[in-house]
Amino acid sequence: MKRVQSQIIMSLLMVWGMLTSAGLPAQDTWSLDRCLTYARDHNLQLKQQALHTRMARNNLSQSKFSLIPSLSAGAQQSFRFGRSVDPLTYSFNTENSKGSSFFARSRTDLFKGFQNLNTIRRNRLELEKNLQDYDKAKNDLTLMITRLYLQILFNEELLQVAESQVALTREQVSRTRMLVHAGSLPKGDLLDIQAQLASEELNRVDAQNRLDLSYLDLIQLLDLKNPGRFTIEKPDFNDFPISQPVQNSDQVFQLALGSLPQIKSAEYTLCISERDLAISKGRLSPSLSVSSYWGTGYSDRITDFINGQVMPFGDQLKYTGTAVVNLNLNIPLFSGLQVQTDIRNARLAVLNAQYQLEQCKNNLHKEIQQAEADARAAYKKYHATAKSVAALEEAFHYAAQKFNLGIVTSLDYNLAKNNLTKARSDLLQAKYHYIFNTKILDFYRGIPITAGLSNNLIK
Repeated sequence: MKRVQSQIIMSLLMVWGMLTSAGLPAQDTWSLDRCLTYARDHNLQLKQQALHTRMARNNLSQSKFSLIPSLSAGAQQSFRFGRSVDPLTYSFNTENSKGSSFFARSRTDLFKGFQNLNTIRRNRLELEKNLQDYDKAKNDLTLMITRLYLQILFNEELLQVAESQVALTREQVSRTRMLVHAGSLPKGDLLDIQAQLASEELNRVDAQNRLDLSYLDLIQLLDLKNPGRFTIEKPDFNDFPISQPVQNSDQVFQLALGSLPQIKSAEYTLCISERDLAISKGRLSPSLSVSSYWGTGYSDRITDFINGQVMPFGDQLKYTGTAVVNLNLNIPLFSGLQVQTDIRNARLAVLNAQYQLEQCKNNLHKEIQQAEADARAAYKKYHATAKSVAALEEAFHYAAQKFNLGIVTSLDYNLAKNNLTKARSDLLQAKYHYIFNTKILDFYRGIPITAGLSNNLIK
C-alpha cells in the first residue's frame, strides 16, 4: 500500500513539474557575437550618431548644389482703383484698371574668394569625421559589452567557488556532528563549523547578487525590453594562452595610430579647422557675381497703335518683354573688423585642434601603456596565485585530515579553508583581468576583440 502511495505521489510531482516548467519562458543563451550584433542594431547612441552622419552627408550635397545658379519665377495679378500709374506704360490713369506680370530671376557667384569650394571640402571632411565618430562609438560599445560579458563569467565562477565551499562545509558539518556524538570532538567544534557554514552561505548569496547585478548591467546596456531567461554563452578558456605579454607598447601605439577612429577623427577636426580658416580669409576677397532678369506683363490700358483696341494678351507679352543681365562686383572695405576677428579666431581654432590631436595621441599612448602594464601584472599575479592555490590546497587537505582525526581545532581548519577560498578568488580575478587587458591590446593592434572569447554561435 505504501509503495502504491509513493508511486502516486511521484507521478503527481512529475506532472506538476511538467506543468510549471511549461509555463516558464525558454532559456535564451546569448553569445558575445550576438550581444554585439544586437547592440549595434538597437543602441540609441549609435542611431543618433548615424543621424549626425546623414546630416553631414546632406550638408555636403547642399554645398555642392550651391555652385549651381539660383533660379526663381513668379507671377502677379493686380487690380488698380482710381488714379494710379500703370507699371507697363508708366502713364497715369484715372479709371480702374487691371494687369498681370510675369518674371524669372537667376543669380550665380563667379568668384567669392574660393569660399564655396572650401565649404565643399570642409563638409566632405565633416562627413569623414562623423563616419570615424560612428566607428569610435561602435568600438566603445564593443569594449563595454565585452567588459560586462567577462564580468558575468567572472561572477559565475566566483558563485561556483562559493557553492563548492558551501557543499564542502555541509559535509564537514555532518562529519563533525558524528564525531561530536561519538565523543571524539567537543561540541564547540561543531558550533564553529556551523558558524562557518552560515558565513559561507552568506558569501554565496552575495556572489549570486553580484552575478544578478552584472546580468542586469548587460541587459540594460543592450536595452532589452523583455529579456526573459537571459543567459550568456560560456566560452571554454581552458585553451586560452596565459603567457608573458610580449607586445611592445610603442609598436602597438604605431599600429593604433593608423587604425583607431578617434585618431582619424581628431585629424579630420584639424583639417576642418584649416578649411574654416580658408573660408574666413576668403571673405576679404572681392566677390563677382552675375544676375539676370526677364519679365513681361499684360495691362488693359495698352492699346494697338493701328486700331486703338486693347492689344491682345499674346502680343502684349512680346511687346512688354524685357531682359536684364547684371555683373555685380563687391569689394569689402570695412566691416567693423569683424572679418579680421573671425580670421584670428579661426587661427586659434586651428591651434586648438592641433592640441586636441596631440592630446588624443597622448591619451592613446597612456591607455596602451596601462593595458600592457595591467596585463603583465595580471600574468605575474596569476602564476603566483596559481602556485599559492596549489600549496593551499595541499595545506587544506592536510588540515581537513587532521581535523577529522581531532588533532587540530575547527579554527585551524576554517583558517586553512578561508585562505584557500581567497586564493581561488584571487586566481579568478587575475585570470579575467589578464584576458580583458590582452584583448584590449589586441584591439589596439586591429585584432577583433571577440577572437577567442566566442564560439561564433548566433543562437
